[in-house]
Parts: sequence; C-alpha cells; structure tokens
Amino acid sequence: MPTLLLEIGCEELPASACREAAEQLPRLCLTLLGKAPSRVLIGPRRLAVLVEELPERTPDEVRRGPSERVAFDEEGRPTKAAEGFARGAGTDVSRLERRDGHVYAVVPGVRLADVLPGRLRTILDGLAFGKSMVWRAGGPRFSRPVRWLCAKLDVETVPVELDGVPSGGTSFGHRFTGGPVEIPEAAAYEETLRAHGVEPDAGERRRLIVEALDAIGGWSDPGGVLDEVVYLVEHPIVLTGTFDERFLALPERVVVTAMQSHQRYLPLGGSRFAFVANGGAPDLVRAGNERVLEGRLDDAAFTFERDVDKGVDELAAMLGTITFVAGAGSMADKTARLARLVAELGGGEATREAARLAKADQAAELVREFPELEGHIGAEYARLAGYPDAVCNAIEQQYLPDSAGGPLPASEAGKVLAVAERIDNLTVAFSLGERPSGTRDPYGLRRAAIGLCRLAMASAFPVDVGALVRLDHRLLLEQAAEVSPEPPDDVRDFVAERLEGLLDVPVEFVRAARGAGLAQLGQVASLALALSKLPDDRLEAVHTPYTRSARLAGKEAEQAAATLDPGLLVEEAERAVAEALDGVSPRIEAALDHDDFDAALAAGADLGPPLDRFFEDVLVMAEDAAVRANRLRLLLDVRDTLGRLGDFSLIPR
Repeated sequence: MPTLLLEIGCEELPASACREAAEQLPRLCLTLLGKAPSRVLIGPRRLAVLVEELPERTPDEVRRGPSERVAFDEEGRPTKAAEGFARGAGTDVSRLERRDGHVYAVVPGVRLADVLPGRLRTILDGLAFGKSMVWRAGGPRFSRPVRWLCAKLDVETVPVELDGVPSGGTSFGHRFTGGPVEIPEAAAYEETLRAHGVEPDAGERRRLIVEALDAIGGWSDPGGVLDEVVYLVEHPIVLTGTFDERFLALPERVVVTAMQSHQRYLPLGGSRFAFVANGGAPDLVRAGNERVLEGRLDDAAFTFERDVDKGVDELAAMLGTITFVAGAGSMADKTARLARLVAELGGGEATREAARLAKADQAAELVREFPELEGHIGAEYARLAGYPDAVCNAIEQQYLPDSAGGPLPASEAGKVLAVAERIDNLTVAFSLGERPSGTRDPYGLRRAAIGLCRLAMASAFPVDVGALVRLDHRLLLEQAAEVSPEPPDDVRDFVAERLEGLLDVPVEFVRAARGAGLAQLGQVASLALALSKLPDDRLEAVHTPYTRSARLAGKEAEQAAATLDPGLLVEEAERAVAEALDGVSPRIEAALDHDDFDAALAAGADLGPPLDRFFEDVLVMAEDAAVRANRLRLLLDVRDTLGRLGDFSLIPR
C-alpha cells in the first residue's frame, strides 16, 4: 500500500502559523484522504505530511437511481430514465441492480493517483491562519507566499496546481547551503532533507537544541521562547555569547526581557547567553548577536535611568495624559477606581498605596519599549523610591494569575489589587458593550474572569462580584465615562460561568450552586464542591424536598398567599412542616454565615421526613381557597429555604 508525501514550501513562516498548521493538517488528511498522517513535519519553510498505507484505488461507489417503476416499463424493458442513470454512472443499463424498489449502479473506484491532485489542493485551501496574506493579485491566501509544492505517491509524482507555483517531485534544502533537492520517493523524504541540511521534524529540532543547551548548562527560558525558536531554524546550531558586565547593574528581569522579547535568547546566568542559529560562520554569527544584544541593553539602560530620575511618584502624576480605554477615561481615572475598589475589598494602607502607584509604570519609557515589564518594573521603581516591600510586592503581583494555570499573588495585598484590576477591566468592557462573543475576546475577559474565580477561591476576603461591579460602574459615571447608564449586571453571571470549567466537579453542581443566590464568588465555588461530595442518600435528602415543593407550588405560585398564616394550618402534617421550617431556616442561615455548607445541607435534610408525611396526608389543592393558598405558601417557603443551598432542579436524579 503506497505512502503519500505532500510538502508545501513557503517563505519563512511565523511560529504561530506552524503551530496552526500542525493542528489542522491531521484533520484535513483524515477528511480528504480517509487516513490521518503518520508524520506531520513542520519547519520554517515547509509544511509536510506523510500518510502511509493508503489504498491504491478509491472504494467502489454504490449510487441509488430512480424507482423500479420509473426505470422499467411494464414489460421489464429499461426506460430512458434508466438509460440516463446508467450513462451518468458510467455503466451499462444491463448491469443495474434492482432492490428495495429502486435501481442501483456500482461505480468502480479509480486510481488514487488520479484523484489526489484535487484532494491535495483542497487540503492546501483548507488551511486557515490567524493572519494570512495575498502575495499576488487574485491569488490564494496563505500565511506566507507559497513557493513550491512537492507531492509523491511512493515514486510517482503527483502534480498539484496552485496559480503558477511550481509543483512536482522537487523540494529544497537549507536556505543557505542547499538548493533544489529531488525526492526519489515519499518514504525517503526525511532522510533526503537531512542529507541537505534540513531537519524536518520539529520534535527532533527541539531535542537537538535542548541537548546542546544541557551540555552548556545553566540555561533558563522564563519567557518560553524555545517553543518559538524550534520553528525559526531548519537545522539548529546552539551558540553562546557574552555582553558587557556593566549591564548587570540593571534589574535581572530587564536584562532577561531584553534577551528574550526581541531576540529569543536564552539566559545562562551572569553576562552569558545562548542562542540558536540557522547556520553561518559561528564566530561571525556570534559577534553579530552580541552586537545586537548590547544595543538592546544600551537602550534599556538609558530608558531605565531616565525613569528612575523621574521617580515613581512623578510617573504616577503623568497618568492623566494616558488613555486607558476610549470612553473610559485615563489611567489616572482607572487608578482612582482601583483605590476605591481595594478599600471596598478591605485592603489596608499598603494595598491602597499600591493601588495609587499600580499604573505608574504605564508612563515609563521602559514599559513602552518592553510591555512585558509592566507591573514588575513599577514595583522596582517603587522599591528604589523607598516604598515598603508590601507595597512593591502588591504592584508586581497585580496581573497574577497571567494564565489559566499561572501562579497567584503571594500576598493578600497583591490578591486584593489583582481582584480590583479584574473587576475594573470587566466592568469597563461590559459597560462599553465589548462582551466576548464566540471566539472573539480582544480584551482577554474570559482569562480575567477565570483569574478572578481563582483569586476569590484562594483569598481570605470576600469577593462580591455584583456589588463591586455596581460600585465600579458608579465611579465610571462620576468620572463622566462614556458608558451605559445601567450597570452591567451580566458580569456576575459571566464570571460565575467560568467556575464550570475551573472546578473539578460535574457542571450541574456548579449550576445548582450558582442558583443559591450567594453573593460571594468563593461561596459559590465552596457550595458546588460541597454538593458534589455529598453521598447519594444525603443529596437525596435535600433534593427531593426541594424539587417536590418547587414542582407543585411553582405551577400554582400565583394562587399562593403572600405570607404563611399559622391559623390556617389545620392538618397535623402541615403544622409539622411549618414547625420544622421554623427550626431549619435559622440553622441554615447561621451555617451559611460561617460558610459551613455541610452543616447547612444537614439542616436542610431535616425537612425531608415531615414533608414526606405532608404529601401523603395533606391535599394541597384544597377546596377552601384560603387553605389552598396557605398550603402553597408553605411549600414555596420550603422551596425558598432549601433554595439557599442551591437550585436542586438542575441536578438530574
């Protein structure tokens, strides 16, 4: 069974496009060729797949034609309809099969090589990139210009048409040391490229790089640039360089950021660094990279010194000239909102001072050059100005967590400021109508909401998202921001929805907990966890009373009395429910006040036995309208009391 090679040769692709292609190619091959590739080989100038053990012919196709009554006359002779169907199927009318009241034709498969040109072109057209371009008027869109196509089915060359792009059995070696390379057969693709200076396998390139770095020792990659470097070279060569030790006077994070953000270098400690080259004379390449890095560090040192001369307080005073978001005022306005929010969250003097200085580095020249340093360099400037560690640490930690699994702020002051930062970002965006939709989330609001959930669960202070959003919206209106006049109450649900993917519990427990009406985000998470851990019998003890009460009384809620009248409780069973409710309700309330959800659920379960007897002995829909209304009110009170523990109707039983 033959092996297929498809190689798409391009100008240098960005690492993001390489990753997108690596994700999409297996699915496209499976859809269009019936098999996933055995090898996906991605490099900076080529996207390639090898698909093994393909059938030599396409499978036979069975086509259903007209009904027998239409295809044949009463004497069994084929009609023109039958002849036309047979002709279209490429077979003789005598070979048509009759079954199930219809006629069928078997269309024989064809050589796979005959249909591959069209299918391979469809694979190429099916690749979609976050950023693409057209390099010739009227031509196709792709991440970078396509320069050649190489397709082989074993030894047979498969032509693929693409608007004048050369196609055949020829690939290209290393950009600097190799030219055209004839691929003798699909299975020889990898070894042929390796013989011409190209390592086609990204995993092998990574292994070679890491092996060389380990041999050097002491390397680190805080910015994760290795994931990109793997796709920047065709055959990696790891070299080391040095820079002037005077730059070690800069904060280490500044030096590392200068190395990694633009040049993708790997720190080795001290004044040494490693980098991955794509060829060239080592001494010449090393000298060029050292010269480039020293230029970056010179710029960083100059701007750092200018910022320090101004001082963090002067930088903070400049925030009124910097727009935060169009329609939501300046960075100074944002700072004022953060200060009010951290006070509402119970932050102390250090937290309030950190909020005042939190955005000072937005006015720093160094942050304009290296945006990755925001927060960190603000903390450094505050430290140099003599502010306490508690203030500096909170400034540095305000953006944590910066990813779904990233570390949380280590200090409570940092957590308070980080919560305020996310509340303000969410409130502003929603108030400006910038809610995420589908995959569109330009302000990273889903990430902000996930971070807010994690902060709420890890913090000792309460996080009432609804109240904080309303406060922040009021502050926006006081600042004359161009936002909607009504507070964006949907922020609370948007944030709480993120718990569904964050907590390791079935989603129905999270949704039930959200229905409890708890104000604090951390309480919702804790209740969801408590519900998920309940044994079936304990869950049933609160689930059944709630759902039975809600099901019956909810349908007739408009007939229920406004309040319960003890004088209309004529049956012993209904009086027992009312008495149990009087005892259970304050116990639930007291337990919730202390976030003791196990105790609250245990108290709620005490309503089960008297309610079971109620449903056995009492006719809820009594003929007496007043009695009926009172009994419905009793059931609604049961539902509402247990509803403090969650909307149990959302948990299937």
